[in-house]
Amino acid sequence: MEQLGDYLVRRLVGEGGMGKVYEGEERLSKRRVALKVLHPELAKSETGRKLFVNEMQILAHLEHPNIVRSLASIEANGQLAMVLEFLDGRTLRTVLGEEGRLPWAEAIRIVAAVASALSAAHGQEPPIIHRDLKPENIMILSDGAVKVMDFGIAKMLQAMNQTNTQSVGTLQYMSPEQIDARTIDHRADLYALGLVFYELLAGKPPFSSASPRQLLNLQCTAEPPPLEAEVRSGLPKGVEQLLFQLLEKAPEDRPYFAEDVVERLEPFQVAAPAPARTSPGRTSAHGATTPHQKSPTPRTIPDAGEVNDEDKPAARSDRRDDEAKGTRREAGARKDTIALVDQVDQGREVPAKVAVGIIVGLSLLAGLGAYLVRSTQAPEEGADTGAPTATATATATGKSTATGKVRGR
Repeated sequence: MEQLGDYLVRRLVGEGGMGKVYEGEERLSKRRVALKVLHPELAKSETGRKLFVNEMQILAHLEHPNIVRSLASIEANGQLAMVLEFLDGRTLRTVLGEEGRLPWAEAIRIVAAVASALSAAHGQEPPIIHRDLKPENIMILSDGAVKVMDFGIAKMLQAMNQTNTQSVGTLQYMSPEQIDARTIDHRADLYALGLVFYELLAGKPPFSSASPRQLLNLQCTAEPPPLEAEVRSGLPKGVEQLLFQLLEKAPEDRPYFAEDVVERLEPFQVAAPAPARTSPGRTSAHGATTPHQKSPTPRTIPDAGEVNDEDKPAARSDRRDDEAKGTRREAGARKDTIALVDQVDQGREVPAKVAVGIIVGLSLLAGLGAYLVRSTQAPEEGADTGAPTATATATATGKSTATGKVRGR
């Protein structure tokens, strides 16, 4: 059996533009791992090799429930390899190919998990930008968990002067600033997240072309087409608004942080964990074969603000005209939260006229009760009760004081 460093290579489970993926086993601990071995030509550059080792050291400290854990890096016999946690599941690309577009509740769950992973990476010092986020790099595990793979790989490929390995499939998820070779920041990942989100809802990317040049032009200049009426039916407007903000061409018009995306999607998520999503004989990108499990009917999402009940192609344009560029993100973040609060408050409100009537009625009842009490307690005029009345009497010093009965006080 072939050995790579301290790991035994069990079997080849996949191959892509950057290298091959093997199922492996740590020789001493017997731990099952995934070994991603880069193509030999990618390791020819001394600068590239150093960058690979440095990046792997950084990624080894990047721990998050929605990020594939990088366990170690290997440089042996002229080969560079990443040691990753072994995953049971399918890539999101496989899920889309087998199931088509997803219910919007499931799409929201996946996108929120990916955004949470991006938030953790972007929050590192220095920030870790994925640069190549796409369905092929997102894993849906057999228990429904979501994992993002290949952080930092695009950066290493660029440094190794191997940009020609980028495929048209990857071009479909590049931001305009990446295409124009401008300086990018974490918001490039948010644009790619918007493209993935659109594809999950619509079942296809917003932009596609057989010509790479035409595809790049669409990414930089074309407005994403409106969602079809069937997709928009029942979709909360706040979700649709967020989707198209992620797809803004200018980075400054997108949500600024991935955490903003997480917070804005939170009101629309089901609290219960997602069900497993697997099929017979399917193998993950890390080589795990999973048993067949039928995907259950999607759960009903509680009402969380306004929803789309008809297709309005001009809705997004009207919305953009109504919103100021500088406050678009904040307004969108508040809209559906306020709607949720309003729904609760409406059940507690009491009309003003009813409230006044209640107060007046209570006051009259209180007065009547006091009157009845006084009437039953007060003695009749002129009656000799044999008890002293409430009067003022002369003091022991002979000073006289006025006398008089006191009633009803």
